Amino acid sequence: MLEETQIPVRHNRRRPPSDDADRPFSSQPKRIRQNTPDVLCASCTLMFSHKGLESLNSPNGFRHRTCTEYDPLGDIVRRRPLRRNVQSGNVFAAAQSLIKECMDPGKPHKQCQYSRDTVLPKRVLDVGKSEDLNPIIKLRVNETETHAQYLTLSYCWGKQPEPTAPIQPLMLRRDNLKDLVVDIRLESLQQSIQDAIFVTRKLGFRYLWVDALCIIQDCKDDKDREISRMASIYKNASITIAASSSENATDGFLSKKMRPYLPLDSFHIPVPNGEKGTVYLSAEAYVPQHPLDTRGWTLQEFLLSSRMLIFSDYELLWQCKEVDLQGVTGKGLEYQQPLESLPWTVFDDDAEPRYGNLDSDKIYLWKTIIQQYTERKLTDLEDRLRAIAGIKNELEVLWRDTNIYGLWKKWFIQLLAWYKPTDDREQERCLKRAPSWSWASLNGMICYEGPLQTEDAKVKSLTVSAADLTCRILEERDLSDKMCHTILEQPDLEDPSAELLRSGLQLEEAAYLLLGTVKVDDHVKKGIGLLVVDVGTRGYRRVGLAIFTDMTIWKDAKRRDVTLEPKLG
Repeated sequence: MLEETQIPVRHNRRRPPSDDADRPFSSQPKRIRQNTPDVLCASCTLMFSHKGLESLNSPNGFRHRTCTEYDPLGDIVRRRPLRRNVQSGNVFAAAQSLIKECMDPGKPHKQCQYSRDTVLPKRVLDVGKSEDLNPIIKLRVNETETHAQYLTLSYCWGKQPEPTAPIQPLMLRRDNLKDLVVDIRLESLQQSIQDAIFVTRKLGFRYLWVDALCIIQDCKDDKDREISRMASIYKNASITIAASSSENATDGFLSKKMRPYLPLDSFHIPVPNGEKGTVYLSAEAYVPQHPLDTRGWTLQEFLLSSRMLIFSDYELLWQCKEVDLQGVTGKGLEYQQPLESLPWTVFDDDAEPRYGNLDSDKIYLWKTIIQQYTERKLTDLEDRLRAIAGIKNELEVLWRDTNIYGLWKKWFIQLLAWYKPTDDREQERCLKRAPSWSWASLNGMICYEGPLQTEDAKVKSLTVSAADLTCRILEERDLSDKMCHTILEQPDLEDPSAELLRSGLQLEEAAYLLLGTVKVDDHVKKGIGLLVVDVGTRGYRRVGLAIFTDMTIWKDAKRRDVTLEPKLG
């Protein structure tokens, strides 16, 4: 039941709120008007004591007003619990209509029709022609740069069996490549791949790219080469099929049984015959939370795809570069866009390589991507940088800049101001993966301070092997206790002293490098800097972030040239 709390309204990021969207909710009784459909009769007055409720009729109030089929209010509130059906003829017809509208050469979506390379990837699954009575599946190796439309599959592999297990999922390996080029038995494939083949055929396409069957899984050279091409593979695909509701490739995504959707909040209304009806309400657009959205690799698959069919918990969803996330039939839920989108010029080979006129737009986009990405999980933690390389590579071209260990060269100082949330700190960092100044040296979630004004620090030289700055520096041993009390330290690790001891260092030898300031309000700024320790000839190792509430401690600090420790090994 609804409690006596205000319910916030969150707007779709692409739809500006209406003029009265933020008007306070009334706590006065609301009478339901009689002259509109899907409302209660005049005799049904809602005597709400719950702060935060609006009339059922209000266009800016509650969404998804729902009753169960045999509820006493069922004839008045006509929306029923949403039952998942993602493979009916009507659903696929609606999906095909949206695809046709988006891809129609005569009236295409402007942002979805930029020139793209239609050469097939190195390998694809050939699922047969739509007119074939008994289509066969086989692996096609593209050795002649054949041009054709193809789909991609984004899905969760799930936990894989041990290599010694008697039953193994069918994957492309060096010893079965020749066999798969001849024939692949449908029943030998994991269910999510079988379902994707069904969808590909149903939509009238012939080719499908699936990583498990199009990358040689036991060949490091092939994996490295094909992974480096994944950005273009997803970017150039006609559509990406997202098996969003499945945690494991063995589950499939077409026949998955889900409970009907009902909004969480409900209240009872008496009706004239003495019974009480129940209305279920939601104050916000629905935010999908799929198993697929928890995986690190799938973020770039989502961001680099120009069109997506998303097999969600409750219905089949569609989105492209011109259409926000929506159910294909238009009769389901209202959705909130869950992720920031890449600038459309990423998909335009002929576009001027830039995005926006403000650096702040680009910094904000990158910070958002990293925060969303680092919330996700990776099976192999060493993929920390590789799983986002496709996005990085596209933006390097677009922004005419170089990304070094997850930080852009042009905004290096601003992007150094990252930190680990207190409840997500790690025991150790991986300095062989990335230098300590990079978020990629740690696992788990990353957050950012900012926007940072960087009048204090400058980059002298930045390469993969060296980062040299000019900035103000304070040695901790030179600060009084009173000064130290104005500094808030946010260590990267749960126990930074333990890591330093393993390297023969001590936290008592720490220093602060001032990066810049962040506005607290119109009249107050706080300083942001790196907490570092001197590692001798290798420079300074980052230990954490530091916040300075009293900037006067920096008034006598001199600017010095400093080197940040490079990656080990």
